[in-house]
Amino acid sequence: MRADARLKRSQIVHAAMAQFRTRPASLVTLESVAADAGVGIATLYRHFPSRADLQQACALGFMDLFSEFLAATVDGFDEDPAAKWEEFVWTLVDYGVGMLVSEMVNELPTVAEADDTRTRFFADIEVLLDKAAGCGLVDPSLSAVELATELIVVTRPMDPKFTELFPDVRQRLVRHLLAAWRQAAAANL
Repeated sequence: MRADARLKRSQIVHAAMAQFRTRPASLVTLESVAADAGVGIATLYRHFPSRADLQQACALGFMDLFSEFLAATVDGFDEDPAAKWEEFVWTLVDYGVGMLVSEMVNELPTVAEADDTRTRFFADIEVLLDKAAGCGLVDPSLSAVELATELIVVTRPMDPKFTELFPDVRQRLVRHLLAAWRQAAAANL
């Protein structure tokens, strides 16, 4: 792929990721993504023939972006497990964990790159979950997919009217999840 085409593709993915992070998926249009990326809709379709293709690229972009932070969290976890665990969860939320939906439910045919990235990403999260379970922060049976699913459900962007009514609901729900995970871990000790 030519350098200018790679740049346009990257612009599209970054614009889409920003929208999926902050808006309900139903409010993200391909036209608005193209406009935010500074490209025409035909350029977007050349790179991503369908909305599902774009969502998969966003999920892969999320995993690539988050992988460095995940590795650093695992490496430094033993310094302060509770603080590292909470930092990990909040960063996962801030990066936009909802972008993983398309990869978790396999909306697209298996693509080797996507399958390898997904497998590696969730395996790395399992390593962190094992460490967190050993410190009583989560139940040992909590899987990476369950963790992501629970976070996705409580952090998906809401309709702007709900956000206006309940501006702190996402933060409250994540705090509830953190507490529930600790309680489940304590119950199984």
